[in-house]
Amino acid sequence: MIRVLLVDDEKLALEYLENIISWELYGFEIVGALTDAGQALKLFRKTHPELVISDVRMYGMDGIDFSAAVKEIDPGTHILFLSGYRNFEYVQEAIALGIDDYMLKSDLTEEQFLSKVLRIKEKIEKEKQKKEYTESAIFKELFAGRHEERYYRDLLGEKEYVRLHKKYCYLIVSRRKAPSFVEQFIPDVNEENYVDETAIVNALRTESFRSGISPAAVFPLNTTEELCVLDLTVSTVSENEIYEKVYSLACAVFEKINDEKCTAYNVVFYPKGCSVRQFRQFWEKRRKEDNRFYTKRKAQIAEFGTAPDISSDFPGENLTAGKIEKDLEDGNRDQCERLLEALMIAVEQDDVIGYLWYTKEIFIALHELEDFCRKERRPFALAESCGNYDLTSPEGMIRFVRFKFDEVLTLFDRDTKREISRSIEAAIAYIEENYSDENLSSNSIAKNAGISASWLSTRFKEEVGSGVSDYISRVRVEHAKELLNDDKYMIYEVADRTGFASSQYFSRIFKQLTGLTPNEYRRNRG
Repeated sequence: MIRVLLVDDEKLALEYLENIISWELYGFEIVGALTDAGQALKLFRKTHPELVISDVRMYGMDGIDFSAAVKEIDPGTHILFLSGYRNFEYVQEAIALGIDDYMLKSDLTEEQFLSKVLRIKEKIEKEKQKKEYTESAIFKELFAGRHEERYYRDLLGEKEYVRLHKKYCYLIVSRRKAPSFVEQFIPDVNEENYVDETAIVNALRTESFRSGISPAAVFPLNTTEELCVLDLTVSTVSENEIYEKVYSLACAVFEKINDEKCTAYNVVFYPKGCSVRQFRQFWEKRRKEDNRFYTKRKAQIAEFGTAPDISSDFPGENLTAGKIEKDLEDGNRDQCERLLEALMIAVEQDDVIGYLWYTKEIFIALHELEDFCRKERRPFALAESCGNYDLTSPEGMIRFVRFKFDEVLTLFDRDTKREISRSIEAAIAYIEENYSDENLSSNSIAKNAGISASWLSTRFKEEVGSGVSDYISRVRVEHAKELLNDDKYMIYEVADRTGFASSQYFSRIFKQLTGLTPNEYRRNRG
């Protein structure tokens, strides 16, 4: 929204200006409409409007003197003069002041007036974009510690240079993501959890004017965190008032960028004024506080720097991945259920250490079982079906772990194991020998094994635990992994050598079974 101040000593003329167009509809916000230029100047100092629309001839302080005072406070302010007289002397003085336009009240139609203010609005927006880009780049460099403020002394005007030393407040908008250790087992788990900078900037611009705060700079700290440097445009407010304003803005931004179905962002605010470089030092000391959001079921609003220190005392440290792996292999459903209950209690009690400890040991155990199943040609992959669960939320994580536990327990349940019949053994051997044949099918496998295709489909599922097509895909993917470890083969060559009809189909099946694309697997091997 472009802030506008209206000034005219004729009350009827002022009311006409207020209603001549639908200001808000066209992106304007009227911060004041006054008949006294002296009072208007006080309001200007308080609200810093980008556009002033003023009568030229007024009692007391006229439009020329008023505009000169405005330009002295902020040379970048845009001014549109209105006058009831064709006085060339006034026009000359106005031009000397650097006003944007001059319009006779006799020509003041809605169409002509709207055309002029929209042209000025376009100019203001271009200037703001350029200024925001420049300031954001400088603030980003200050925060990164590349330069100190004095580096920019000769590059900026006095007013802009002083702004680098000001005390600002801050918002950090962070995208919710799965705990970092999960990436060791599912490398692309946080791939799409990037920050939508445009949505954040738009939310700030919409909400900041209402709170007397403007965004001085917005820039990414990393792929999942955005820093918003906040400039209080309202002066002489108490610490309590500043806190309330920054907190209210944090809440408004939170509501804008999240919705009821998907709370994807946490918003952390810091209301104590300090320079950008000072805040960087504080942020680096306390940034690990992000851990407190891991056990929250929904996104949160919090004050940065107020989280209690997390104790390292944790009674469940004797629970190891090895014990979890053994319970799963032994089919100990009761013990696995108790572990899930402990995980849920950690979430309910906001026990960060407990939640992260349990989850990490579970993932290590499942990863070890995945390696074992791969060697035994058993159908289990840790990353498979992970896309169906929100691993950034504790509830989604628990549902995923429960699904994987059920999958492994069924696979290792001794009570449901059956001996592999000779015909199915023959079918498996035939698949191993002919997996590279693109035309390999249930019919050709059944014919070689001396059984019908329908009987093969039924018995294979019962004895092996997966369908024939799924098993063929798994065998092909395992052989593809071996070829991918050799850099001499292109992706399409690997697809061709392992029986896939196309490299696109190969990539889709490979990611479905491993959680990685062939290129990602090749980059992450070893």
